[in-house]
Amino acid sequence: MIWLIAKKDFILNLTSSRFVIGFLLCLVIIPFTMVVSVDGYKNQMRVYEVDRAEALKKWQEVKVYSAVRPEIVKEPEALGIFTRGIEGNMGNSLTIRLGEYPLLLTGHAGTRDNPLLNAFFSIDFTTVIAILMSLLALVFSFDLFTREREEGTMKLVFTNGVSRSAFLMAKFLGVFITLVPILFFSFMLSTLIVVLNPAIAFSSAEWLGIILLFGAAILYLMVFILLGMVISAWSKKSSTAIVVSLLAWVWLLFLVPDIAYYSSQSVSKVAPYDNVLYSLDELDRVFREKTDEKWGEIQKQMGLDGIGHWNWSGGYDGYDELYGCTWETNEFHRRLNAWREPARLDNADKKWTFQKEWLDGLQRQERTRQVMSWLSPSEIFQQIASSLCRTSPESYLNYMQRIREYRATLIAYFHGKKLFESFSYFTQQDPKTFLTIAKTQQMEEEGFFDSKNFKVPPYWEGSYYLPLNLDDVPKFTFQKQNAAGSLKASLGLVVGLLSLGIALFLVVIGVFQKYDVR
Repeated sequence: MIWLIAKKDFILNLTSSRFVIGFLLCLVIIPFTMVVSVDGYKNQMRVYEVDRAEALKKWQEVKVYSAVRPEIVKEPEALGIFTRGIEGNMGNSLTIRLGEYPLLLTGHAGTRDNPLLNAFFSIDFTTVIAILMSLLALVFSFDLFTREREEGTMKLVFTNGVSRSAFLMAKFLGVFITLVPILFFSFMLSTLIVVLNPAIAFSSAEWLGIILLFGAAILYLMVFILLGMVISAWSKKSSTAIVVSLLAWVWLLFLVPDIAYYSSQSVSKVAPYDNVLYSLDELDRVFREKTDEKWGEIQKQMGLDGIGHWNWSGGYDGYDELYGCTWETNEFHRRLNAWREPARLDNADKKWTFQKEWLDGLQRQERTRQVMSWLSPSEIFQQIASSLCRTSPESYLNYMQRIREYRATLIAYFHGKKLFESFSYFTQQDPKTFLTIAKTQQMEEEGFFDSKNFKVPPYWEGSYYLPLNLDDVPKFTFQKQNAAGSLKASLGLVVGLLSLGIALFLVVIGVFQKYDVR
């Protein structure tokens, strides 16, 4: 009997205008959304390839270890085609520095006070699915009971010995088997667009992620079908039920996410990063003052009136490159670096205290938003989707933590090679060719070279030297989370969505047991 009632509803639904309109909406909106997402991903990949090539070029041109500052370029997430998450808020690259911890990616990114906060409206596949399928679920279920009651068919069904629980299951099944094909068609259409694009290649883990996303979408669909049934069971008229359903739909899909977004910024306040920058600038000022003091101290120890340079390039984060300088100048810089670079690392640790406090504040704010938005099934579904597609705040923070670990590995390499206290940190010139100030003056007077007319040995010029062989320097690698790991990360949300569905089912049973079928 359950199947007969469900089959009857299924056939009626297939021939209804509701089904035709819903199917046509998916047929039009899904391809448009996917084409836009695919085009956006391809643009991201083009930027990624250019930035990666530029970073590799810089790496291959390094001539001294003080210039070893690897640039990390994050590859766009392929599953971001389906769920953008916060990927559009973040940058795509970052340079590893000794003087500061990696905080957030910079480069091609949007600008927000808190990039971890994800606004609801980003036009992607899962957003469209969340909107369309919830609307269709309510449209098909809001009058499941009220229509039967108004037409007088419900009383006839129960006079034939059909139990209320069986009737409930049949009505649910009728709507479910009507909408699942639309959902399946939407996923198949979107994957077809991906498959037909030669510029995109998904791994087996990513295809498994799409399958898991489809499973989450089915669970989400069931929740809204049950919600529509609850509304129908509580309503006496279809006109009342449709108004309540639409209000519930607007509240759950549009108002709750926005309220959570703005409320989280009031409940969990985060000071502007400018405040942090003030503290960082103060620490850097103290570090520069101590460096200047050390400069004078070493100069005094060596009995030098000043530090002369023949060929010196300097820059940010301790970069120094010297050629053709006297032994005294090279020894001065070696002693200075032996103190300055460890001091720079200590200063970075102090700066990280302020940066981490600010970053923890962003995480608390985003976590507050997530918890508040659990009042909306669509937000739970979106959070599951972003976790499965590796575009969630947690995925991003995990990536940044891995970069910080890599920085620690790189620093350990510098310490292990004793680079900070070596000449090779700032020059490739053989120390045996360093001339003292007195020897330099003597040789110039004897005509061995003429510095005034730039007639000097070739090894006094940086162009004489080839780039360093950096094969033994640690390289950054990142192992993407597989589908099983993504599912494990989102398991709590899946259980929450399932629990909501079970709760709605129990409510439907309880309310319908008292439903007046007359």
